[in-house]
Amino acid sequence: MGQDFDVERLYAASTPEELTAEYDRVAEAYDAALVDGHEWRMPEIMAGLVAWLLPRDARVLDAACGTGLVGESLRRFGFTRIHGLDLSPGMVAVAGRKGIYEGLDVAALGGALPFPDGHFDGFVVCGAFTPQHAPPESLEGLLRATRPGGYAIFSLRSDVAPPGFAEEIARLTAAGRWRLLHEGAEFQSLPLAEPHVRNRLSVYLVA
Repeated sequence: MGQDFDVERLYAASTPEELTAEYDRVAEAYDAALVDGHEWRMPEIMAGLVAWLLPRDARVLDAACGTGLVGESLRRFGFTRIHGLDLSPGMVAVAGRKGIYEGLDVAALGGALPFPDGHFDGFVVCGAFTPQHAPPESLEGLLRATRPGGYAIFSLRSDVAPPGFAEEIARLTAAGRWRLLHEGAEFQSLPLAEPHVRNRLSVYLVA
């Protein structure tokens, strides 16, 4: 199945149903294809940011967790109270077998999330804020589920700006919902297979 993995097919999905089906299709091949074949190291970088900001007993939401690559890196840093969320049942099944999450849910970002207000000390979104994936409305729900003084840590594709994100980030900032702590330099996130794909990492303090 690894030979069938194609990042561009994921970017080309035109509906949430198509995106879910494509992630379900590649779930078993995802780790080997993306990490070994594509040199995707962003999960390690994101986990490092979490480790810099939060104590090891913090509750962390790994939103759009996929097969659990961010969760694995968080566990290596000593985090144990990690909750995963993804729209693909196939990806969640792979993540569940790794035994690294305190809990896992199948749900799409942008809709209602199954968590009480202020439940998490921080959230991470690694790679899902990219065209044809999670919508900008995702940020509102993720902020609701994060306590004041917590952290929003996410990547945002920058070579092709996902529609609506700049406006939503500006709206949340103007409304005092959060403030920017750090915005990283643009970098190649898939240097071997998709060198044109670039992302920036941002960290916000939740108000």
